[in-house]
Amino acid sequence: MTLLEHLDEFRSRLFKVAIAFVAVSIVAWFFVPQIFEFLLLPAGGALKGKLFATGIGEQFINDLKLAFYTGFLLTVPILLYQAWSFVVPAVGEVGRAFTYVLIAMASVLFLAGVAFGYFLILPVALPFLLEWAPERYETITTSNYYMAFVTRALLASGIVFEFPAATFVGAKLGLVDAPLLKKYRRHAIVANTILAAALTPSPDPFSMILLAVPMIAMYEISVVIARFINPVSEVTVRELGDDEDDDSTDDDPEETSSERDSERDL
Repeated sequence: MTLLEHLDEFRSRLFKVAIAFVAVSIVAWFFVPQIFEFLLLPAGGALKGKLFATGIGEQFINDLKLAFYTGFLLTVPILLYQAWSFVVPAVGEVGRAFTYVLIAMASVLFLAGVAFGYFLILPVALPFLLEWAPERYETITTSNYYMAFVTRALLASGIVFEFPAATFVGAKLGLVDAPLLKKYRRHAIVANTILAAALTPSPDPFSMILLAVPMIAMYEISVVIARFINPVSEVTVRELGDDEDDDSTDDDPEETSSERDSERDL
């Protein structure tokens, strides 16, 4: 395909995603009050069911953002399918079954991550932050700050849970395997901890730990997935390493003997 054909295909797939996003967002607009109440539940009774607005039109803009956020959340499977269909010609024929399995896995993992953030991270982080030192502070939570905080936390949780799907693709293409992931396990634990601290919208250690633990668990699940999809046994890896060591040791005596012969001739 030429560059113009690639651009035309990209435009076509992006248009399909945009149509689905707008359609779902319009439907979500009629359920904004329910979505609003749903996102307030993790805060418990700290907010008393209401948020403050500090500017004209802030309420409308906030409801519009909620509809768009819901539209994006529900069109993730379509986005993943169109993105994968666009890049799959570059990686060769992988089969329709593989595509369906990949899209289903990625979509389920993303939604599972969002559910994890909603039911485990937010109920811990929000009351902790909103009710901190009530004798010294009176918390006035605006709609812009609260909704940005909540949606960022949920999106971060959803993205974190996508790691096994990425590993599934990498193992299928032969880019990663279980021994490679095991080799860098310690590095991954440190990187996941740092990433959890960056993605968590609150500075408290509890929510960071709650996000870091599933990230590490997702890495371990990825090791299992890589072992199943791209089976490279550890015994084979060790044997290859031993063979390379034997070859190197065998080469050394030959090199030294040839060097000695050359020295004698001189």
